Amino acid sequence: MTVGIAKLTGTGHTVEYFAAIGWGQWFRFATAVCDLAGATLLFVPRSTCYGAMLLTATVGSATLISITQLQGDPLWGGKEMVAVPLVLTGLAALPAWFTRPGFTPIDRGRSN
Repeated sequence: MTVGIAKLTGTGHTVEYFAAIGWGQWFRFATAVCDLAGATLLFVPRSTCYGAMLLTATVGSATLISITQLQGDPLWGGKEMVAVPLVLTGLAALPAWFTRPGFTPIDRGRSN
């Protein structure tokens, strides 16, 4: 939720990051709305999976942008700018996987 607010307010070097991407500041606002919507949906029990999927998509997009669009940029194109969103993508994918519709965990401790 904090990341979405930072993008909306333009704090935390978000303006500079999205300027380096070169797609305009509208993209910062669009990703901020997606981040806030995804974070909000995480707290709605029947929508947790969809919120996690939305966050996985936005952070996964940041990973792809870091690999492609920002490659070679001295400030934003470093290895840590790929590693951090890549790890966050994996962390966001976990609740999406475990809360997906139809998922039933195997209970190995019970016997019939």
